[in-house]
Amino acid sequence: MQRGQQQVGRLGSGNHFLEVQAVDEVHDEAVAAAFGLRAGQVVVMIHCGSRGLGHQICTDHVRAMERAMPGHGIEVPDRQLACAPVRSPQGRAYLGAMVAAANYARANRQLLTAAARRVFAGTAGSGLHLVYDVSHNLAKIETHGVDGADRRLCVHRKGATRALPPGHPQLPADLRAAGQPVFVPGSMGTASYVLTGVAGAPAFASTCHGAGRVRSRAQAGRSVRGQELRRDLQARGIAVRGASWRGLAEETPQAYKDVSAVVDVAEAAGLCRRVARLVPLGVVKG
Repeated sequence: MQRGQQQVGRLGSGNHFLEVQAVDEVHDEAVAAAFGLRAGQVVVMIHCGSRGLGHQICTDHVRAMERAMPGHGIEVPDRQLACAPVRSPQGRAYLGAMVAAANYARANRQLLTAAARRVFAGTAGSGLHLVYDVSHNLAKIETHGVDGADRRLCVHRKGATRALPPGHPQLPADLRAAGQPVFVPGSMGTASYVLTGVAGAPAFASTCHGAGRVRSRAQAGRSVRGQELRRDLQARGIAVRGASWRGLAEETPQAYKDVSAVVDVAEAAGLCRRVARLVPLGVVKG
């Protein structure tokens, strides 16, 4: 609570961002219209979570589950995969703390959205309408088909996000025919994508939630200077602002996979379907 108290309403660091984008391509007109998207439209994408609170929860509960695993006969190849049965004391404690972090993240994004709306109303004279607010890196208790039978599962989407298919009963009525909006950010200077879920997807209605790194932050920081990156992006018509030069360098586009190739793979695997491609106009990094 102490870590999170001073950070509510802030983007934070790392790969979190607020990006002003333009809808560059529409791949599915009907679904894009259901999402409120059209070609040439200016949009805002915000990637932010539960800040220091969520980080501390993860640290604390990885330690607790690591101690509990031998008693349950669980072995994992990496301590970051530490886990415990859902109904165990450690499992229940983690899920309770995780729900608190998810609530914090939603409140945090709501404040950031309100700030973006004030800026757009003051400078452009127009408001912003929410397409969707979706959490990632979250565990949810859901029912899925396994070996021909429906089972209640705890689906923990680490590095992933939920992608409910059209017709799913948990979708709001105005999105039920289109499926759940899925956001896959690229990096500063590259495209991002809006996708939708598809029926019969093989990964418990999940897909990726970003391009994914190919270089660590340390490697990226050694490969480029923040000042150079900013000049390069400005030459391409992209305004960028960051809390530090080092932070900008760590998030250079060269540190990430080709987001279009990532989306191609996800779509070919039957995990999702692309709806629109977005390109950056301005980037704010925490």
